[in-house]
Amino acid sequence: MDLDQFKTELKTKLATDHINRSDADIEQLLKKKTGSFIDKIRKSLWFEIIFGFLVNFGFVYAAFDAGMHSMRIYFGVFSVLMYLFLFFLIYLLIRTNKIKSADQTIKENLNSYILLIDEFIKRYLQLTMALIPITLIFAGYLGYSDGHSDATINAYKSGYNIGAKMNGTQFTIFISGFILFLSLGIYGMYHFTKWYLKKLYGNYLSELKHCMIELQN
Repeated sequence: MDLDQFKTELKTKLATDHINRSDADIEQLLKKKTGSFIDKIRKSLWFEIIFGFLVNFGFVYAAFDAGMHSMRIYFGVFSVLMYLFLFFLIYLLIRTNKIKSADQTIKENLNSYILLIDEFIKRYLQLTMALIPITLIFAGYLGYSDGHSDATINAYKSGYNIGAKMNGTQFTIFISGFILFLSLGIYGMYHFTKWYLKKLYGNYLSELKHCMIELQN
């Protein structure tokens, strides 16, 4: 028997085995696969929760220990936002556990998981992108407020003198460079966040959708 003939017979046997399986067998197999992917998603959530608490510990510490008043406000506000985000992650973890223990069919479970994780990924990306301009504006406002204090007024005057020496062309180049830098930063953050979400959740979500397709066939 040559190799091509062997491959043909093997494919035929596998196809026949799949046909001979009962719906219960297929459902049980998909249930195991689904459970495996959900466990990986839960591990990703635990990773983000633990890492988030560690990062937020640094935010809280900086909020009390930073030398500049603006930095204390900045880290204090974002430590509160981080706690809200961590609450959201914990809520998602609880919802995932509830779906896993719910008395539903495998198809209903799959659909619930897919809707939940898909919505989470969308909101995560939207929130991240919305926070970038808010963070910059807030930081600029705090920097401006600190610029009117006696401790930093001379530094701002120095910066103003440098800016005053720029001619129109130099100032245009400076502003254009700043806008370009900001645009590249937002563009890079967008793609990094998409990659990060795909790595932690998106790949497993795709597998869950594939399981749903297999269940419907």
